[in-house]
Parts: sequence; structure tokens; C-alpha cells
Amino acid sequence: MGNMRYLAVDDDPAFHYVLTKMMSQLGYQPPVCVTSAAEALTRLSNPHEQFDAILLDIQMPEMDGIEACQHIRAMAHHSTTPIMMVTTMVGRDYVDQAFAVGATDYLTKPINRIELQARLGMLDRLVQEHNLTRSLQFAMESMDDVPGMRFAFEEPVALPKCGSLIEYLALENHLLTLSRLKLHSHTAVAFQVVGGASLFRRLNRMEFLDCMADVGSAIAACMKRQTFLLAYAGSAEFVCILNRAQPLDTQEIEHELAAELMTYDAVYESLGMPMLEARVGATVHSGLFSTSAVKTMLGRARASVRGQSAHQLQFMAG
Repeated sequence: MGNMRYLAVDDDPAFHYVLTKMMSQLGYQPPVCVTSAAEALTRLSNPHEQFDAILLDIQMPEMDGIEACQHIRAMAHHSTTPIMMVTTMVGRDYVDQAFAVGATDYLTKPINRIELQARLGMLDRLVQEHNLTRSLQFAMESMDDVPGMRFAFEEPVALPKCGSLIEYLALENHLLTLSRLKLHSHTAVAFQVVGGASLFRRLNRMEFLDCMADVGSAIAACMKRQTFLLAYAGSAEFVCILNRAQPLDTQEIEHELAAELMTYDAVYESLGMPMLEARVGATVHSGLFSTSAVKTMLGRARASVRGQSAHQLQFMAG
């Protein structure tokens, strides 16, 4: 963690002082501190400046952190750079907007040293994973023997050409943030590609990722009437989080999804590939108070789409 380079964006110099002191005590390099989103974007757009992760305030004059996050994600070299919102804003709308535009995590002020250490540790691990992913993608693009490049079927890898998705870790962090702020009125629903394991065995890795990206785009199109966050969870499964107040007819969504996937049939047939089909699980409601509860909620949603029995779901919830 000593060589990680962080950019901290906040219009409050006092916060920069506290953050720098805490990060130094935790063994981190002092962050590079700027006081406006405009200055941050200038530094981030400079190819000679390298930052591993970004700490971003939401409420700033002229350009707020939500808009700044959108601009950062539009930069090709920062499309996956971890961004943690560090802010006083605790409303559900702010949390949802932050993750929807690409935030990786969300930490509320005043910052606690133990919590900061935990969240920075998560960002460090994510940077390492992204570095490995970039190496894999480069190898996949530059080698003819793509099937020789492996990632596990269960791995929640990033999907190409699918801007509607966030990373699965960010989805977990979104739920943890809602839990910490005692905002529990949300629902999870999972989607599973039928025959996903067979597709994984039959296709090379890039073809498989392209198939999953097509399914992700189709799911997003079906959910457009909702406010939602969607992530690829691995194992040819997706998980969607939405506000519990928004009614969701899963049978209707499944029919719409089938229609969306049919639009890919001609292309897949011309390539000699199987047609895409997906099913929708039952909705699972929140009751989140811990990390284990977040994973239980996501696990129950995924178990539902796999067709596990009600008895098994009840056992998992316990």
C-alpha cells in the first residue's frame, strides 16, 4: 500500500489535513489534494500523472462529485479506477446516484480511522485485481489462442461493451453503505443465463464475455422503467438492486427479456452460436445490518434464480 497514489478531491482544506494525517498514520503515501472538481479533472486527464484511486467529495461548488465522477469514468484510462465518495451526504438519492455513475465505495464524514483503514484496504485489493484484469485482457486481445487464457466460471469478471453494469464489488459496497446508513428499503432480483456453464465450456473466453455483455444490455433495457443497479456476479448470473417501493413483475420482466434476447438471434445464428436465454428469480427484500447479511441477501436472490427450494432459501436466511 506504500506505493499507492491517491487523489483526494474536496473543497475543505481542513478535511485534507485530517485525511493526510490519518493516511500517513496508516502507512499510506500522503494523498495528492485538490480543492475542486475542475482541478481534479485537469490532473486526471494528464497522461504523465498516474493515480491508483480517487477519494471524491460530493458537495462542491461549481461542479459536484456526482458530475465529476461521470467525467472521470468517461476517461478511458480511468474507466475502472476505484473511486470512493467521502462525504457528509447520507441521503438515499446521493448514495444511489454515486454508485450509478461509477463510484466504487462510499464513506461518510466525519471519517473514522478504523473504517478508513478497512475501506482503503478494499481499494488496494481492487487496484491489484484491476491490474490483473488488464493484463488478462491485453493477453486475450494479443493472442490467437484465447481459450488458453483462463478465468473461473464463477468469477465476477468485468464485461466489455456494457456501460449499464457496475462491478459486483461496487454492488456489495452499495448495499453495505445503505446498511450503515440504515436505509433498508430495497430489493434484489437475480438473472441467470440458461446453459451458462455449457456456453463457458464451448466458447473461448472473449466470446463468453461478449455473450454475457449482450445479456447484461438486454436486462438493462428491460429494467429501464426502474431505478436500478446491475452487476455481473459470475456463473452466468446477474444481480439487480432496486428500491422496494418500485413494484416488479418478474414474470413480465422475463417475457420482456426473452424478446430483447431474440434481437440477437440472427447474429448468433450466423456465427453458429447458441441462442441466448435467461430466467428471472424471485425478489428478495432487504433486512441488512452486517456484511454477512448483505452476502445472504445476494445469495438468496441467486439461489432463487437457480430454482432452489423454499426450504433451502429459508435455511440460508437463517
